[in-house]
Amino acid sequence: MSWSVEKANEIFELFKQRAAEDEAFRLLALENPAQAVKELSGMDLPEGIQLSITEDSQGQLQVTTLSSTPTEEKELSEEELLSVSGGTSFSAFILYGPPYDSRKK
Repeated sequence: MSWSVEKANEIFELFKQRAAEDEAFRLLALENPAQAVKELSGMDLPEGIQLSITEDSQGQLQVTTLSSTPTEEKELSEEELLSVSGGTSFSAFILYGPPYDSRKK
């Protein structure tokens, strides 16, 4: 099994729940977050990903994710472009005004 965004979110929810209920796991999470994640998921963190876990003054765990792997630039596919394109620009309102129903083009 490998990591995915869905799997990471699922493990993060389990992580929060277990840290709230299990004091030994909470201490492990604070001392060695990678080992705590491995205990929950059975998988090592992906290469280049590090977790830092601290406890704030109210006893809440604060999780910071650090990535040392450079992100690759990639071109978006036509499908990806279509899913994010659309809308209007501010200049369209300057040129044409708001979309009035009675206004004919």
